[in-house]
Amino acid sequence: MEHVAVDLGYGFVKTISSSGKRIVFPALVGKGYDRSITSVLGGTPNDMKSIYIDYLDQDYFVGELATESRSVSRIFERERFSHLYTQILLNTAIQLVTEKENVAISTGLPLDFYQSQAKEFRKTILGIQPEMKWHTGPRAGKNRRININQAMIFPQGASAIFSALINHEGKYNYPYLMGENSLIALIDIGFRTTDYVVVEMQENGSFVPIAKLSGTVDEGTVNLHRDIRQAFKAKTGGADLNEFYINRILVNEILRYKGDHIDFSELIHASKQSIATNIADRLKAVWAEESDLFDGLFLAGGGGELFEPYIQPHFENRLKLITECQFANSIGYLRLGKAISQQHQKKKSG
Repeated sequence: MEHVAVDLGYGFVKTISSSGKRIVFPALVGKGYDRSITSVLGGTPNDMKSIYIDYLDQDYFVGELATESRSVSRIFERERFSHLYTQILLNTAIQLVTEKENVAISTGLPLDFYQSQAKEFRKTILGIQPEMKWHTGPRAGKNRRININQAMIFPQGASAIFSALINHEGKYNYPYLMGENSLIALIDIGFRTTDYVVVEMQENGSFVPIAKLSGTVDEGTVNLHRDIRQAFKAKTGGADLNEFYINRILVNEILRYKGDHIDFSELIHASKQSIATNIADRLKAVWAEESDLFDGLFLAGGGGELFEPYIQPHFENRLKLITECQFANSIGYLRLGKAISQQHQKKKSG
């Protein structure tokens, strides 16, 4: 049985298997339709950009291909774990990183939802999953059904601290932070939300989250997308902009419209500055002067890399950006899940 860690972010799905395979794709699902004309005009590459599946006798585009759907969506509901599209994203992610039918899953929830939703989320994903038929994509032509034998749900942010403090060999990245009573904070900027957590180190190298200093802020990369959309509407007299073009603007900072270039560079800079300030202000309202006493302060998440230059000055440039910041939670889930599974195995054999 293989262990798979899945970070079901609002922006991207990040997945790692215990065999070392990892993938990332946009957390998008849309209604699918026949794409035979694409094959006629030049073939359909069976890669991450062309995930087209059948799930419960309905066709769906997943990930980047979903931007071509007429009804593409992200799941923003509070209890998103029960949404059909969450099940599609989860099963797609698992099948992309393992050939095994029986798997153990580690995943997570935002801190504000963890207490109320973790138990129900675990029950929802356990067991034999519906069959998934791959029309195109990395598993093209295959029909597969996954059995989730074990499911562990962890709090986001707190899990990312494991990838910050401990490397893949189990050694400490920052030995000087591992002393008893050390206070370590982590800011995890995601697509829709920013999780923040403060933990106190224990004598044995484990840590305990401090609840009053941990939580979730409703700010993230989605606010930057919103600002770009609004600016585009204002410049074009009300035209809308889909996900595909927003990503192009974020890379190039310009977009051609009716033969002219629209420059978004100043808007992007101002928006990032504003979002980083909002996040920092919310955190400092909770942490107050205590943040000056933190022994370590880390930054994670896909938004961590995006907003780092803008949020660093708010914390005297003390933030350490985690090396693989987008995969920080996935790495933490995998290490925690494997460690707990090994403990259970030892108890059984003992």
